[in-house]
Amino acid sequence: MAGLGQRRQQFTEGLKTLWADGRFVGKELSAYAEARMFKQVRDGIMLLGLVALMLLSCGAAFYAWIGLDQPLDQRYVYTFSVLALLALNTIVSSLAVKQTRILYLLAITLLVMSGSAFVLLAHQTGSLNAALLSSVVLLFMVVPLVPWGVREASLVVVLIYLVFTLSTFSVSGRFEEQTLWGLQFLMIGSALITLIVVARNAGVRRQDIESHYLLEQSRQEMELLSFKDPLTGAWNRRFLEHNFAQLLEDLRRRGEPCHLALLDLDDFKGLNDSCGHQAGDLALQRLVRVLQEQLDPTALVIRLGGDEFLLLLAAADPQALLAGCAEALLRDPLLRRQPSMRPVRFSVGLSALVGSGECNLEQAYRTADQALYSAKRNRTAPAAARPQRPLSGPGALL
Repeated sequence: MAGLGQRRQQFTEGLKTLWADGRFVGKELSAYAEARMFKQVRDGIMLLGLVALMLLSCGAAFYAWIGLDQPLDQRYVYTFSVLALLALNTIVSSLAVKQTRILYLLAITLLVMSGSAFVLLAHQTGSLNAALLSSVVLLFMVVPLVPWGVREASLVVVLIYLVFTLSTFSVSGRFEEQTLWGLQFLMIGSALITLIVVARNAGVRRQDIESHYLLEQSRQEMELLSFKDPLTGAWNRRFLEHNFAQLLEDLRRRGEPCHLALLDLDDFKGLNDSCGHQAGDLALQRLVRVLQEQLDPTALVIRLGGDEFLLLLAAADPQALLAGCAEALLRDPLLRRQPSMRPVRFSVGLSALVGSGECNLEQAYRTADQALYSAKRNRTAPAAARPQRPLSGPGALL
C-alpha cells in the first residue's frame, strides 16, 4: 500500500509539473529553467510565425492564381494576405519581447485571430468548404511548434474550439448539420492529438532542462575543484592566472589601495625535517585559516606551491594587517598543542598596485618577490616595496 501511495503521489506531482511547465524545485534551477525556456519559447514562436507565414502566403497566392481562370471571391485572397502579415508581425514582435508570458500571448493572438478569420470567411461565403476545413486542422497541427506547458496549450485549444463551435452553431441553418458535426470530429480529434504531443514534449523538455542544469552544475563544481588547493583549501595558481584582472577590478571597487603580497614560512624545510611532514602540512593549513579569518572577506589567499602564497588585498595599512596575522598564527591553539612544534612564522613582500591602468601580474610578482627576499634576508617585519615610478603601457601597475 505504501508503494502504491508513493507511485500515486509521484504521478500526481508529474501531472502538476506538466500542467505548469515553469515549476521547478529550487530557486537556482527555476532561474536556470526560466532563461532556457524563454529562448526555447521565442524560437518556437518564430518557427510558428514562419510556418504560418509560408502557409498563408501560399494560400493567398493559390487563391489569386485560381481567380485568374475562373471567378473567385477575393475575400479568400484578402483574408489569407492579412493573416500572413499578422504572422510576419508575430515574428518581428517576438524579437523585441523580454517576457515568456508576452511571447505566449503573441502566439495565442496569432492562432485565435486566424481561427476567427476563417470563421468570418465561412460566414461571408456561406460555406465550410474543404479548404477551410483543412485550415482548421492545420491550425491545431501547428500548436505544438511552440514549447507550451499543458496549461497554456489547453487554453489555446479551448479558445480555438470555442471560436469555431460557438460561431458555427450560433446561426441556425447557415451550414449543413453534417458538415458541422464533421467539423466537431476534426477539431476534437486534432485537439486531443495536439495536447498529447504537447504533454510529451513538455515532459521531454523538462528532463532536458534538468539534465543540462545538473551537467552545468557538475562542470562548475569540477572547475571550482580545479581552482582549489586540495591541502589547504586556498585558491591555486591556475585560478590566479585565469581571473587576475577581474579579481583586481573587484578589489578596486572598495576604494582602498590594492596590494599584492608574497608570503612564505620561515625555515619551512627545517620544520618538516624536525617535526615531520604532517606538522608541515598542518602549519600550511593553519596559516591559510588564520589569513582567511584575519583578513577582509574580499582578500584572496592563493597557494602558488610549497610554502609560497600570494595575497591580493585592499587595505590602507596592509603591513599592520599582516602583522596581526603573524601574531594570530603564533597564538594558534592547534599549532601550540602539537608536541615539539616550533613557533611558525612567515615573511612577506608587498607590491603596491597603484594607478588605473592594466596591471601586469608578472611585474607585480617580481616587485613583491624582491621585497620578500629583502624581508627574508633582514628577518624584519613585513616589507613594503613600491616601484620608483609608475610604469606606462601594457605593463603599468594599478
